[in-house]
Amino acid sequence: MKSGSATPILGIVFDMDGLLIDSEPIWQQSEIEVFGQRGLELNVLDCMQTMGLRIDEVVRYWQDKVPDFKPAVSDEQLVKEVLSEVKQRILSEGKPMPGAVELVNRLYGTLPLAVASSSYQEIIQAALTRLGILDRFEVLHSAEREKRGKPAPDVYLSACESLSLEPQNCLAFEDSPGGVRSALAAGMAVIAVPEPEHENHPDIQKAHLKLKSLEDFEWNADQLRSGIPELNR
Repeated sequence: MKSGSATPILGIVFDMDGLLIDSEPIWQQSEIEVFGQRGLELNVLDCMQTMGLRIDEVVRYWQDKVPDFKPAVSDEQLVKEVLSEVKQRILSEGKPMPGAVELVNRLYGTLPLAVASSSYQEIIQAALTRLGILDRFEVLHSAEREKRGKPAPDVYLSACESLSLEPQNCLAFEDSPGGVRSALAAGMAVIAVPEPEHENHPDIQKAHLKLKSLEDFEWNADQLRSGIPELNR
């Protein structure tokens, strides 16, 4: 692929869950276990319905969808229980997605890097610590700080602002349909690296490019700064 006359990319913002770290199964199993203990039986397909949402939004989703779900603890306590289970599993079991650590290390020091995730800050830090790349990022921004989570653009807009860059000069990497919508709504170029079950989702198709793996990303910082026509459509 050749670079050409196009909007320069001056910073990169990564989603995290399912993109940098293979944490979606961890979230699913943690939600199944904790919600099950609190009276709501979920399965993996159920959990996929809330992929990309903040955990507090997941709690509200199931309360709205299943009116009889009335746990004996507060929403805040339920969130804490899920987060505790997820953090423990990530620190002991978390594995990088193919090419993730290599790509971050290759780009580190050549362009400013950020993470914009629906996960809470403690989970972001735990995951990146587990992968050994915590110090590679200038900005770690959690949607817990925003009034609206993905697919609203807020978390990406805030991450770009923290990098002191305009969204149109930033490239987002995403794996979920809602995440792609979020980054596009922020005005960013977007590369989707979807799970197989989301590969043909309409929102995934709206990304500027679609890769099977982060291993397939071949451009370097100089090419990105010069502009990539494929990211400018």
